[in-house]
Amino acid sequence: MSASGDADAATLSSSIGIVGVLALLVGNAISVPIFVLPGPLAGTAGPSLVVAILLAAIPASFVVLYNALLGSAMPVAGGLYVYISRLTAPYWGFLVPFTIPLVAWASLLITATGFAEYTRIFVDVPSTPLIYVLLAFVLLINLIGLRVVAQVQLVFFAGLVIALLTFIVPGATAVDAANYAPFFPDYGAFGLAVVALFYPFLGFGLLIELGEEIENPGRTIPIVLGLGIGIVALFYVALIAVLVGVVPYTELGAEADLAMAAAQFLPWWGEYVVAAGAVFAVVTTVNTTLLVFSRTLMRASRDGILPASLARIHPRFETPHYAVALLGLPPFVLVPIADEIVGLSVFIGLASLTAYFFCAIGLWNLPREFPAHYANAPFRLRRYRGLLLAVLGGAVATGAFWIVTLLQRPIVGVVLVGWFVVAYGYYRYRLAKTDRAETYRTMTSLDRHERVEESEAHHASGDASGDTPRADAGEGGD
Repeated sequence: MSASGDADAATLSSSIGIVGVLALLVGNAISVPIFVLPGPLAGTAGPSLVVAILLAAIPASFVVLYNALLGSAMPVAGGLYVYISRLTAPYWGFLVPFTIPLVAWASLLITATGFAEYTRIFVDVPSTPLIYVLLAFVLLINLIGLRVVAQVQLVFFAGLVIALLTFIVPGATAVDAANYAPFFPDYGAFGLAVVALFYPFLGFGLLIELGEEIENPGRTIPIVLGLGIGIVALFYVALIAVLVGVVPYTELGAEADLAMAAAQFLPWWGEYVVAAGAVFAVVTTVNTTLLVFSRTLMRASRDGILPASLARIHPRFETPHYAVALLGLPPFVLVPIADEIVGLSVFIGLASLTAYFFCAIGLWNLPREFPAHYANAPFRLRRYRGLLLAVLGGAVATGAFWIVTLLQRPIVGVVLVGWFVVAYGYYRYRLAKTDRAETYRTMTSLDRHERVEESEAHHASGDASGDTPRADAGEGGD
């Protein structure tokens, strides 16, 4: 299977530079929470939302670190799945593509709902048709290809930044300190907000999923991640501080509250500028949702653990069109149930951070499993110093997220665990349909074009050796 995967799987072309990647990354990361989540979350958590976003940035920083280290060492398409399956265990890696459809559908519904709410400021039409329009647009643009997505992203990203500055700069002078009291009206809601606000930071995972399509990924990935986290954190804190500072939190609770707040201190056109920025922001997020997740499904299909059709690349547009369709079509059916923004955000955050915890374990195993990649990585840490602290920090953050979720929204944890059980049954079914040992070898080794030759490893580090599949390839697949 491995050999056939190397021979048959078409690779994606490298075409995105630093500017394009930064626009894709930052536009994806700051859009949904900035315009959709703060209102509903602030309605219960109050001014403490400012602290919540800072705490959410802690696990997000670990994610950025994992992405920078692994993306620098092993730039591949479908990165998160590849890292966990190759460096932790095949079954835990398989959970990524198997859970991705749920996460993608939730993400699409959240952002499309926000798009509809802000668009209604301009046109008095029902929300449902607007949701369908956005979903159709995003599906089409992702079927056409990444280069078109990147060009669209740059345009919308510029509009997004203008709208944010229009809200933040004059809003900072209109803040009423009295609106910050009481600062912690509900500690439970505050804890839930931390989990929900982790979801927006997941845009930083974009880079490791697009490794094949980034120019000079070993250098580009760490640079863009470092710049991106600083830009996103600055916008987040400033915008939320203005929102809860100009409007009492008891008057908040809706997806379009930023536009309402803008009307408190800007001229008549201010509300429309913010609403336009929200439309731009939501579009950039939904664009990259399908873009990233379809690449992960494509890679899992290459390994034979998902249907082969998901790995097929369109001969004209060079996109994994079947994978895009799987992610983009079901939300059209699920639109009537897209009414729980906070709950869906918590699900996305919990599922994603759990995956990144297994990714951290893989990072710890990287020097042993693929020493050539570790030796040649432009950005790396000492294994028993920086790497150990990164793994332990990720474990603590993941545990805290599970505790808060089970206390505040236990149904989210139950659904996620139940889905993992279903995934295990399907995983065993797929193994029974293939050569078990060969599938295991495929899921623990890299494609030929992703490997680092032994001579390169020795050149970078005298004690490094070439990358080879695990010695226990004949063992079980979990």
